[in-house]
Amino acid sequence: MAGTILLCLLGATLLLTVTGVWRRAAGCWAGLSLSFLLGTFWALWCNHQALEQRLPPQLHGTDHTLVLEVVSLPQSAPAVSFFGRPSLSANGYLDARFRARVIDGADARFVDRTLQLGWYRMTPAEAERLQAGSRWRMRVRVKEPRGSINPHTFDYAAWLLEQGVFATGYVRDRDLQPALMASGHGIDRLREGLRRQLKAEVSGQPRYPQAPLLSALLLGDRGGISEKTRRLLQSTGTAHLLAISGLHVGMVAGCFFVLGGIFGRSVGVFGGRWSGNPLYLAGAAGALGALSYTLISGAPLSAQRALLMSLVALAAVVLRRRFDGQLGLALALCGILFWQPLAVLNAGFWLSFVAVAALLLRFQGRVGAAAVDEVAAPVGGWLLNAVRSQWAIMIGLLVPSVLIFHGVSLTGLAVNLIAIPWVGLTILPLILLGALCPFAPLTSSLWTLADLQLGWLLRFLETTNQLAPGWHGLPVPGGWVLLLLAFAGLLLIMPRGIPGRGLGWLLVPVVALGGTGWQRPLPDSFELTVLDVGQGLAVSMTTAERTLIFDTGASTASGWSAGGSIVAPYLQAQGRQLVDAVIVSHGDRDHAGGLRGVLEQLSVVNLVAPGHLAKRLSTHIDSHQCVAGRVASYGDLSIRWLWPRSTAVNGEENDHSCVGLLQWNQVRILLTGDIPGQVEAQLAEMYPHMAPVDVLLAPHHGSRTSSSAALVAWAQPARVVFSAGYRHRFGHPHPEVSARYRDAGATLFNTADDGAIQFRWEGGGAPEIARARDGGRFWYRHHSNKKDNNQALSRRPELW
Repeated sequence: MAGTILLCLLGATLLLTVTGVWRRAAGCWAGLSLSFLLGTFWALWCNHQALEQRLPPQLHGTDHTLVLEVVSLPQSAPAVSFFGRPSLSANGYLDARFRARVIDGADARFVDRTLQLGWYRMTPAEAERLQAGSRWRMRVRVKEPRGSINPHTFDYAAWLLEQGVFATGYVRDRDLQPALMASGHGIDRLREGLRRQLKAEVSGQPRYPQAPLLSALLLGDRGGISEKTRRLLQSTGTAHLLAISGLHVGMVAGCFFVLGGIFGRSVGVFGGRWSGNPLYLAGAAGALGALSYTLISGAPLSAQRALLMSLVALAAVVLRRRFDGQLGLALALCGILFWQPLAVLNAGFWLSFVAVAALLLRFQGRVGAAAVDEVAAPVGGWLLNAVRSQWAIMIGLLVPSVLIFHGVSLTGLAVNLIAIPWVGLTILPLILLGALCPFAPLTSSLWTLADLQLGWLLRFLETTNQLAPGWHGLPVPGGWVLLLLAFAGLLLIMPRGIPGRGLGWLLVPVVALGGTGWQRPLPDSFELTVLDVGQGLAVSMTTAERTLIFDTGASTASGWSAGGSIVAPYLQAQGRQLVDAVIVSHGDRDHAGGLRGVLEQLSVVNLVAPGHLAKRLSTHIDSHQCVAGRVASYGDLSIRWLWPRSTAVNGEENDHSCVGLLQWNQVRILLTGDIPGQVEAQLAEMYPHMAPVDVLLAPHHGSRTSSSAALVAWAQPARVVFSAGYRHRFGHPHPEVSARYRDAGATLFNTADDGAIQFRWEGGGAPEIARARDGGRFWYRHHSNKKDNNQALSRRPELW
């Protein structure tokens, strides 16, 4: 990613050079070389500093007593059980997540650092006192700021790095009861008070039915938005409306600019130069509105960048100065990369600048013509330019949308023509005016009106989504297809008169064919991917025509699930929307917790689980039980179930786990779930003539109570994969277990060290193996045992 930063700096330098800023200096080449060297040194130094400002590995898992100041709006949800089936805990306990700045501590390295913390099974009284701006003395256990590493999914570690998080961790309230030292004050107290007002109830019912959306638009607090609403916004291409970004700050600045201008012209309270130039009052109102909104929203990095650019634009308008749009974009890009060089790790950075660049390119040289059109026909000219703008943005963001979100919204062009001005010109100003108003009755009236309009907007989006096709999933394209998409999109948004502009319509058949796969899959290939889901298990097994999932990872109290955030996006990036079967080995949360997320995003034909669990999990799809002796066939994939022996088990316990032998051609994969040692011994007795397997998914993440000598001798695995959390408190895999497999000649892999691990067979022979943490990004720390990986064996497995 350091190379990406350098390319951004180099691109900005090229823009500045082309526009002639340095043309009178020592020459373009001299300026370009100097800028490239300065950019290189700056980027490398910032990367080094960012890594230095993270928790040292030797402090991972250590406990510290710290004085903390909460710097975010805490997000709380009903606590869920840590083990067993994913269910809410009793007694009203809550799980909370918040960000805090260290005020004081015994270790000076922690002072003034930012921590991302969790507080589990806290009481409602404690949750009531945990507010933004409050100060606490807490005992916390800190961890390295790491995240799961999987292809085509959200990189949590990169996000933590970009946000400047020193460490993650959780509160050790059993070691030391957290003590509140001071309540919130200033802007933090104001934000907390606004959130409480929005969540207020009247007679047991929410005062504002759309309070989660109001809170998201005003405070950047999106924790209360339902998954249904999130999917609706994504399908209609309006999810960006809930992210505090340059669009919001710009809309607020523009709206208050217009209101200030109207007020200045109608009242005329200023004398002298003020009365002759009402733009001064309009500019002051726009700047005040943008600044107020940025502070109330929590001043995220995206809003800070937008505030800076909005103030520059307002100053140019008020002072009647003009500057070239491309020059302004280049200066903004250079300024942000100098101020926040790690901003390139944020998807919003790319979306914002690509969208602005597309607009500048589309209207290059046509500003005067557009102005004439608007004067001649104000409504028609505005509507025409709005359509052109949305068209340019949609085409310009096609490639980033496919790469980041794995799809596009087909209705986004039409819907945003209504949604953006509706939110920007009416809803958002009403919400902000209500927050700034000192009179409670007027605040309630303004928010009620905004809440009513948000309800109408959601109904409009639901109707549009039912009448027209919404979200269209697309796989991540290969290099040549990506270049064709970018080139065709560039031609389509070019101004009229550019030769060959019509060739851009080649984009249409490319996108249409993308739904069936950008690249034709190999007919004789099989891919096994053990995804990195932390302390859990999720495996995808795919051929050219079939897709299977074995376990779906865990879920959390906040609503996050590995199934919806890791498993589904990974398969969608490959163009796989249909899953032939999801197999849930047993009911533990770290194996079954992500099922709901998978079912919400993918079409699943069959669900397989042990005993009664199959019926409990299945709602609208066919369910089957895994039971010893049955064979399930999915095209050229077959699974012979080896365990459990009965269909009467509840499916919740470890020893009820589905154990199956998956076969593709001559390749054999042993799926084991969380079976303990006694089940392994029974399997060895039931199937004494077991042939060696190519890959074994280690039972129970490598626990000491599993992977017995009997299993190792029985399965004779060539490769063993442990799916475990990095330096987890359970210590998986146990050193004795690793040594046992290693002594048997197996090659060991661990998702905690390697990230997602992909095995790919084409025809026969040994598989191609890829590890996600070998991606080369500078914030990845690789801890895998290379000695183990050099012991690859070549075996030809035998059939039953």
